[in-house]
Order: sequence, then structure tokens, then C-alpha cells
Amino acid sequence: MILGVLAAKHDSKRLPGKNRISVGGKPLFWHSVQPLLNATLVDHVCVATDSDEIREYAEARSVRVVWRPKNAARSDAPLLSVLRFALESSDEDYEFVASIMANCPGHAGGTVDEAIRMAQSQSLREVRSFNSEGAESGLLVLSRETVLERASISVYMGAITSNVNEIHVPEDLQWVA
Repeated sequence: MILGVLAAKHDSKRLPGKNRISVGGKPLFWHSVQPLLNATLVDHVCVATDSDEIREYAEARSVRVVWRPKNAARSDAPLLSVLRFALESSDEDYEFVASIMANCPGHAGGTVDEAIRMAQSQSLREVRSFNSEGAESGLLVLSRETVLERASISVYMGAITSNVNEIHVPEDLQWVA
């Protein structure tokens, strides 16, 4: 089984309210939830957040929310610790965790499925997406073992191309169609 997790903090230092900025009539973070929901290989999706507004938006669309404790919502909290918290908050036995950074709109469910298939077929512990310029583009698929047992990401990694850019400052919003 595969768990889809989107980590969406309440605030951002570089772009305040970033995850809640409206893009095409939906908050930015939702553009990263939708591919997880649309992926045929993802069994369950949850949003890990410390924001009441994000929680309400997700729950209104029947997406489970995992409330991030203060130590998992700090600006320096590693994504791996948030994914670990979400995985440990579930009663299911997931093989992989698929995640898209909340500031990386533009992925598709098929791309998520491609990354999961790569991880499964090649027995990888990690698959990440990169855009055509070689910059990370926010999609991760991590094995259960990597999420639960590692302090850092593994070296058994695959890579896929996904022409998506991260949003960090207002000028970056030009990349969103």
C-alpha cells in the first residue's frame, strides 16, 4: 500500500502565507494534493499541517488531516520527520510514502505513479523528481524503511524528470499557469 502525504505549514518566512495563496482559484498547497489523489497507485492521502485554514480546506474535500506538532512545524523541521510523523499516525502498513512539496504545483497523478513504479520495480528506497535544468521539482517517493529508520535520505535513489518549479518568493508565481 502507498500513503500520499502533503506537508503544508501555516506560514513561510520568504513568502508569508505561501501555501494558502490562491492560484487558479485554489490554494497553492492543493495543487500538490490533487496529483496524489489522482494517482492510481496511491491508496490513501493525508495533509500534515499546523494550519486551521489548511485543515478546514482539506477536510471539506474529504482528505484526512494529520495535525503537525510544534516540533514538526518549525521552519527547520526536516521533511523526513514530518513524513515519519504522518506514517506513524496511521494504522495501515504502507510500503512507500509519496509526497509532493506544497510549493511545487504542476505535477500529475501519472508522474506520481511513474515514480512509485520505478521505486517498486527497481527496489529503490527513494525516487525524486528533477526539472529539465536539474533542479529538484518536489516529488518524492520514499520506502517505509527510509521514512522510519533514517536520519537522512538514502543513496539507493532513482530520478524522474518533471518540468515543475518550486515557489519560494512572489516572483516565482509566474511559473504557475
